[in-house]
Amino acid sequence: MSDAKSISNLLRIDDFVFAEESYAEQKWLGRTLEYMQNVNADDLLETVRIYDTKDRNGNGNVNELLGIAIRDKYLNFWVIFTCMIADKVKQGEFEALASKIKGAEERSVTVTREDFNAGMIEFYSTGLTKRLFCDCDLKEAAFYPRDRVDVLKEVISEFLSEYGLDVDTGTTTHAHTHALEIGCGNGGGTIALHELGIFPLALDVNRCEICKGLEEGILEPQKSIVLDCSLLSAFFDKEFDVVFGFMVGKLTLTPFERAGWEKVLKETAKVLKNNGKVLFTVAEEEEAVILRDNILQPEFKGLIRENRRSNGYFDRWLYMGEVRR
Repeated sequence: MSDAKSISNLLRIDDFVFAEESYAEQKWLGRTLEYMQNVNADDLLETVRIYDTKDRNGNGNVNELLGIAIRDKYLNFWVIFTCMIADKVKQGEFEALASKIKGAEERSVTVTREDFNAGMIEFYSTGLTKRLFCDCDLKEAAFYPRDRVDVLKEVISEFLSEYGLDVDTGTTTHAHTHALEIGCGNGGGTIALHELGIFPLALDVNRCEICKGLEEGILEPQKSIVLDCSLLSAFFDKEFDVVFGFMVGKLTLTPFERAGWEKVLKETAKVLKNNGKVLFTVAEEEEAVILRDNILQPEFKGLIRENRRSNGYFDRWLYMGEVRR
């Protein structure tokens, strides 16, 4: 169970869990649909139907069902089912099952999709640090080299200024910039973004790395997701202004590793807005050339540059580009 306050406040409920065991699994609804089929109305004390403040077309007419929360008489907590990030087919199955669930007491709430999504992300982040979804044993403190952060801040500032994204020295919060960071790890590069006032949605497939970043207070619970970045376009539309990726992979190692990173990096073009920008860093010139001449062609128009301020390994070479539309 989670004590994530945002969902509790939004729905006016106490202890709760989501039916799925990860944010990514909310896309497929495997456990959700199975559980909903077996809900016994006679055992329900209360249900809460959760509606979006807008319909599916962004209007305020007919509210879209985002989910349903139930409290069983035999449980001391709520269970939340949601179809918010599922595809239309799964949404249809969900809505059919939800219509059959009745409780002794019923009420409804309306929330913004953005608030509910942030609360769901927070639930899974909090669950990691409480070892509900992560059983890693993190005894050693993470190491975040200050010299690397300072150099990255300069690199990022120059990149955003060069590509017209209105960056300054870090005194202004760039809330208008919808940023994504892939392969965030424990937040080693995320620190530099935060100190510049940029707060990206941070993704990594390694739950223990995300967990460490959350425990260290580097990653934000409402903006950190355990997710396979090769599936970006299954979860996001063309909604980001900029994508960052720091030390994105050893592209000169095995063909298998390169194929995995190639898929991830190509996915970034699918989630960027028109004229969206990317900044990727690697350790070696050869990797930067592979990015420019092989992996990111023809989706991006980009260039590579040596970062001479680097300590010789971290972020030594930069790829900067703009998506072609």
